[in-house]
Amino acid sequence: MKKVLIVGAGVGQVPFLEICRAKGYEVITVSIPGDYPGFKFADKIYYVDIRDKEAVLKIARDEKIDAVLTDQNDVGVVTVAYVAEKLGLRGIGYQTALKFTDKYLMRQAAKEAGVGVPEFNHVSSLDEAVAVAESMGYPLMIKPVDSSGSRGVRRINSAEDLRREYDATKAYSLTGKVILERFIGGDVYCIDGYTADYEHHDLIVGISYKFDLPGRFIPAMRIFSSAKRVSDRVGKMLLAENNRLVTSMKLPFGITHAEYIYNPAEDKVYLAEIAARGGGNYISSDLTPLASGFNMNEALIDYIINGNVRKVEPDKLDDKVAAYVDLGFPADGIVRSIAGLEELKNLRGVFKTQMNELYIGKHVKRLTDGTKRYGMIRICADSEDECLKIIDAVKNTVHIEIETADATRKQIWGNMRFGGD
Repeated sequence: MKKVLIVGAGVGQVPFLEICRAKGYEVITVSIPGDYPGFKFADKIYYVDIRDKEAVLKIARDEKIDAVLTDQNDVGVVTVAYVAEKLGLRGIGYQTALKFTDKYLMRQAAKEAGVGVPEFNHVSSLDEAVAVAESMGYPLMIKPVDSSGSRGVRRINSAEDLRREYDATKAYSLTGKVILERFIGGDVYCIDGYTADYEHHDLIVGISYKFDLPGRFIPAMRIFSSAKRVSDRVGKMLLAENNRLVTSMKLPFGITHAEYIYNPAEDKVYLAEIAARGGGNYISSDLTPLASGFNMNEALIDYIINGNVRKVEPDKLDDKVAAYVDLGFPADGIVRSIAGLEELKNLRGVFKTQMNELYIGKHVKRLTDGTKRYGMIRICADSEDECLKIIDAVKNTVHIEIETADATRKQIWGNMRFGGD
């Protein structure tokens, strides 16, 4: 029996855990203690911080594992690459993993590839940040060098904003460094693809819509089309830039999830970030196969564990549309009422939801970053117009009220404006 180590036990690792269990592998997971859904799929659990590469390596060596995996977790990507390299297992390489997780190294790689990146600098103190910001000019974006899920990402319009937000952003950085970059307005796109034997193919292209929260850029919904459907000029620009970047970064195999901003005034594409993992909110496990027909989770696991190479055949991709819709709350509170869940299950085009995470009496958190979203409603449709109608139906069906410190409030949905304005 093959023995597989899954790094992390959060919701993002559940699809990998489910596949490995279904195939009869012995599954070991490592994670800090907590109420993580992945634990119930594991044959054996070790409670360690996945950032501790040496501790995870010792476990992997002692267990004599055959493969090591993770998904939807940048810290996990680095640890997996490190362990695989040390043990001679299939992995993308530690240095490659750093380029796909450290935003400074990532932007350097993009510049070298000729892919557009905003003017950027990395800093490690508030005084340094203020001096750099004054030289660059406002508005700027501030981001942790090594974090995900929109945590710590803010728009900065002045030195006062910077002084107020700097420590909160830095707190999300493992290295204590943050990125300052020129703010680029425009539409935010996502591209997910798969690489086998250094040959990369994009599978889906999506556009982001965000929650209407000043200074924050938290995706509320994303609508993805199969790459096979892309025929417009901007879409082709995005695909060309992404393929150039992934190829130049020499990823040997794996899933990629990238975000770009298209600035119409400049008619230019800028990289926001790229990762060597699946996108959150079940993009890799559900939305990519729904839209394109290619199950890259299955392909990746089969390669890492068994060495079987499954390449993308662009002409054979499906030609569909898939989306996710999230909701959030305007304050911390307790769920007092939920309506429409049964109707939601029966809506045409609704594939799956995570609405069981919400129940009467549940304590919910104010929407401050991507980790505070709820719902994860996944949708499949034959066209963009049909997908938008299903999204409207979802919003008109689900109604949730929470009791906050001072009032009864309702859930909030994202708006239908593009994500980068």
